[in-house]
Amino acid sequence: TLMKEHEALFVQKAKEVIVMGGAKPLDQTSTHVEPDSAYNNNCDMDAAEYVYSRCQELGVPTLTISRYAAYGCPVAVSVLEDLCKTEHMVAHNIKCVSVDSINSLWQKVNYPAADLRREKLPARCDRTWFCRTFFGSDDVDKQPDESIWPLLKNLNMYDPLALMACVPAYRETNFVWDTIYVNGTPHRIAGVSENQNGIVDARGMSDEMASLFGLAFRNALQNIC
Repeated sequence: TLMKEHEALFVQKAKEVIVMGGAKPLDQTSTHVEPDSAYNNNCDMDAAEYVYSRCQELGVPTLTISRYAAYGCPVAVSVLEDLCKTEHMVAHNIKCVSVDSINSLWQKVNYPAADLRREKLPARCDRTWFCRTFFGSDDVDKQPDESIWPLLKNLNMYDPLALMACVPAYRETNFVWDTIYVNGTPHRIAGVSENQNGIVDARGMSDEMASLFGLAFRNALQNIC
């Protein structure tokens, strides 16, 4: 809505657009960036296509963090447990939301591809995909209506990665970018495939995120009178 109704203001004020989603791999024949089948794009593909195409037409840089980047540096579930020990209400809320979200996803991937209860989940995201993504195996001994949380060891941090990419120091040292220039404007993608996830040091990035989470909650508690 902002881009359509206030385009001149958008161009004037937007330094770049950071996207937590996904873009199709670039090759020598690529002339522009296109959204792929990432869940965030799939929720409203028309909007995703509009944002990408219009930004490239207007000369507004885009920076895309893909699911492959998130898969490339998961954070241990134990980090959430440690954050809850701070007794910060937001930490407990994050834990509760994470449990509900992952259990909901587990139920959805077990439905047939055409089942409306899957909502906007791409067809590729089935039970096998879930198990390979979170457990590195083709299947686990859990029924669709059972909580999958007790089996989890790691979680993928999508939005925190996008936030880190907003900071120049993190952006230049922790990510590997595929870049295409459209009319002289750079458009970057971190994570174009499973083998090229765009992460320089997975363990280092995961540890850094865990450290930043803990620092944020501890500092927030210190300001409470």
